[in-house]
Amino acid sequence: MLALVLFLWPVGAYAALVNINTADATLLDTLPGIGPTYAERIIEYRTVNGPFVRKEDIQNVSGIGPSMYADLAPLITVGEPVPLESPASTVPAPPEGEVSTPPTSPPSTLLVEVSGNQKALLEVPVRFFARVTTKSGAVDPSARISWSFGDGSSSEGSTVEKTYRYAGTYLVVATATDGPASAYGERVVVAAPAHVRLLPVSGDGITVANDAPERLDLSGWQISSDIGLFRIPNGTSILPEASVLFPFTITNLPVSPDARLVYPNGIIAARSLPPALPAEAAVQPSVAAQSFNEVQTVDVITSTNADIQTYDEAVDAPAATVEPVAAGAVAAPAPSAEGTAVVAAAPAAGLFRSPWTYGLLGVVALAGVAFIFL
Repeated sequence: MLALVLFLWPVGAYAALVNINTADATLLDTLPGIGPTYAERIIEYRTVNGPFVRKEDIQNVSGIGPSMYADLAPLITVGEPVPLESPASTVPAPPEGEVSTPPTSPPSTLLVEVSGNQKALLEVPVRFFARVTTKSGAVDPSARISWSFGDGSSSEGSTVEKTYRYAGTYLVVATATDGPASAYGERVVVAAPAHVRLLPVSGDGITVANDAPERLDLSGWQISSDIGLFRIPNGTSILPEASVLFPFTITNLPVSPDARLVYPNGIIAARSLPPALPAEAAVQPSVAAQSFNEVQTVDVITSTNADIQTYDEAVDAPAATVEPVAAGAVAAPAPSAEGTAVVAAAPAAGLFRSPWTYGLLGVVALAGVAFIFL
């Protein structure tokens, strides 16, 4: 019995070899010492660095050392395992002229690898790719791939584009299904605004400045003015914290102080600044420096009219008895409280002092002259 076990051991071990280049997390978890954490590290390593060339390369995965590899070495492989031979089934030959297509069964295990840029600019489409393989490592073209972009939007297909409009960190998930088998892959994407601006338009062209610490891809962007549009060719990029001049001789745009840098979706990303003013023109006179006409000082002269009589004391004095005056007689002045006579002003004298009286007399005189001439 022991001899039989030793004889069958190589066959059983060979049939159970796990391909670390194609195995999913569930299958890797069956290996000794490999739990869910190490299984995810193995998948992440081969996604970033490519498939393992030798099975010894599994020691490059964080946490897997020589002692763990000694237990894994008899159970893993990096090549396609050789399937056990089975008796050939009798398949009737197809009719002459027809091409036979061998029947295929849906895979039992899938693996999804998601790739794409992990940094996205707002208002700029970012592209994602999904590669679905079977347990043997072959690409599964019949798998259906659905996407979730982390902000409530979704799409389908192996290659998709997404435009983020709000800054944030998003988890992009691609789910593949083929019959009863399904799997998913994910990618973290950070969306942020572009740090780009236009310098004042010069006589040579329009300058675009990239203030970000990484490259700025301008593929599909546009430069526009009042009466022109220039589409930036694909593959055009600006280095970090650098600027590039787009000459008018290349863009064929008219010289205009108003230029705009436009995202691929048509939204304005930046506008040109007004040209700088000369130093002497930039200094505006202050309000305090403005000159005013000197206003002459007018002395206020307080004059006392001698003709104005004071009645305050007269009101306070006892009223004097007024004797009736006979016709034609002149009334004597009544004595005041202090013995001084108070002379009443004549009404006629006050009438001739009014300017209205002189004006009325002038009108009457003019009317009389006109009557004479007529």
